[in-house]
Amino acid sequence: MAILPAAPVRGPGARSPSRRRLPALPWLLLAVLAGPGPAGAAEWHEAYRDGVNALARGQPMRAVALIEFAASQRPRPGRNVVTYGTNVEARYFPYLRLGEAYLQVSDLAGARSALVRSEKWAVEPAEDRRRLAARVEDLAARLAPPPTVPSQPPAAAPAPPTTLPAPVAARDEGAGEPGQAVPPGDRAILLPAIPSARATPELRPTPPPRRPSPVAESPRATAATPAPPVVAATETPGAAPGPEASNCTLDIVSQPPGASVYLDDELIGTTDPEWGRLLRSGIEPGRHRVRLALAGYRDVTEEIDLSAGTLRDFRRRLPPLEAAPDRRPLLFGALAAVLLALTVWALLRGRGDAMATPLHPRILDMSPTPAHGTPPGFGSPGVRRDADGAEYFGEYRLLAPLGRGGMASVYKAERRGEVCALKRPLPAFLDEPEFLARFLREAEIGRTLHHPNIVRILERGEVERVPYFTMELVSGETLQAHLQHAGALDPRLATGIVVQVAEALDYAHLKGVVHRDLKPSNVMVLEDGTAKVMDYGIARARRFDGLTVTGSFLGSPEYVAPEAIEGKGTDARSDLYSLGVIFYETLTGRRPFSADTPFGVLRKHLTEDPPPPSRLRPELPPELERIVLRLLDKHAERRHAGAEELVLELRDFLNRAA
Repeated sequence: MAILPAAPVRGPGARSPSRRRLPALPWLLLAVLAGPGPAGAAEWHEAYRDGVNALARGQPMRAVALIEFAASQRPRPGRNVVTYGTNVEARYFPYLRLGEAYLQVSDLAGARSALVRSEKWAVEPAEDRRRLAARVEDLAARLAPPPTVPSQPPAAAPAPPTTLPAPVAARDEGAGEPGQAVPPGDRAILLPAIPSARATPELRPTPPPRRPSPVAESPRATAATPAPPVVAATETPGAAPGPEASNCTLDIVSQPPGASVYLDDELIGTTDPEWGRLLRSGIEPGRHRVRLALAGYRDVTEEIDLSAGTLRDFRRRLPPLEAAPDRRPLLFGALAAVLLALTVWALLRGRGDAMATPLHPRILDMSPTPAHGTPPGFGSPGVRRDADGAEYFGEYRLLAPLGRGGMASVYKAERRGEVCALKRPLPAFLDEPEFLARFLREAEIGRTLHHPNIVRILERGEVERVPYFTMELVSGETLQAHLQHAGALDPRLATGIVVQVAEALDYAHLKGVVHRDLKPSNVMVLEDGTAKVMDYGIARARRFDGLTVTGSFLGSPEYVAPEAIEGKGTDARSDLYSLGVIFYETLTGRRPFSADTPFGVLRKHLTEDPPPPSRLRPELPPELERIVLRLLDKHAERRHAGAEELVLELRDFLNRAA
């Protein structure tokens, strides 16, 4: 399992340990304020897919939260639902999955609500819905309280028969004909006697019946005590239901969660802070006023009608309040002024100290070096060691190093049972504003990209002024390592990898993000053949200015587009050129341009045409060669108009070659 960061190599002695130590904080704040805004919420299809996976892993509560969010964003289920570009969700059945999740937590009301919504759309398979409904009713039967069976008291000595008056009859399931005695130990609920239809005129009229009252049993009752004239109360078929049966249930779901719920201007609770649901029963039928309130959002108020004995869904999204004026430009200007003043002050003070204090060997930094057994980067700022010797970075336990570049390290880390890849800068570059801005930019851009072919950024933060971000941990190797030991790939296999990278680029380009450093070492190939693009560190960076004074190039000379070398600016078609070089290399095992120096490679990108791939591999399909040479055209306007056009061509080839 490896996530290999791609970063330029920098010599360890390139900077003094104490230089620019003071202005570090202003530069870091400047990078944060100048960076992009917070990432948007996850897409509905991403939430649905994560919810289905959580359900499969036995996490029903998490599944409920994710699938409820997906259903609130896209209520209509279906098959082959388009998600983005040419991607589809083959079976988007949110309400059946919701019913299963609610069933696992024994939430009968939630499961029945999901079934009602599924039946309303009439799109999800009816047979699956019937099976789920049967499981719900089976669970309801098992959770229902067992019926009370009247216990029979020990047999007593036979009592002398006591004859009831003629117009009074004893009615009970175990009673005999009218006129028989009712044993005093009987547990039936007894009512005062009601006049019989055969009453004689000599009898006085019976007073109106009172409310039922149970007859108290006394252990001292004897068989000689005559029973009062009573009849057993029985349930009359067709009688009107009691108040419990006529009440209603309201199933409320709010987005965002944690909203206060008011019914007829009375607070009845708050929706769950994780998945936004509140179930309220025992509501009288009729017209009611429901209001949802949450700080930072406008209230949602509606009048709804509730019918007797029904379950009503009330799912609403609260609109956010209008954003306050963006004051970041003012803060940015003020911080820039403070930064400039501090920088000038630090330079003047450093020059004065250098003139006033002569150098002496004993003032050299003699800090000890790390022990030989310590992995690279362990023991740096922010890292602590517990009593058992385990290394921690904030809340994350560092399990093992995964890779180390010239400016950052990646570790396998664990927090609360979840394993991820954690990336953080090397200590030597914590005072480099340009690098920190690039590092934070990579984290922010990665958090906005939710695509199955892009390594996902999970979280970013800071521990003791050391920034970091975490990524999903994938099992596989880079495409560069794969080509080194496998050589040229089968045309269908190579096309399958390239089309996945093209789909990732299409998604990122639609978000306005150009990678600008696409190469095989930035493409992970998983064990199941999935390709994932990573390392958006120079995305949205300043335009390529060619070679710098130090001879280093922003990007990789072997994969850079000609317009980037000339400083004409880059766009989505520049990424397609880099992908063309990768496609050429996966089909032939060689790059189209090679030279002894990076200068020679750049000159060939500008002036020479690539040799046709069929010259190195004659059996290649002509259609693939045409696609590769079009991607490597020197003129950007002659390449594919966008990654989506390339995806359609490659998919068409794969479908015909199947």
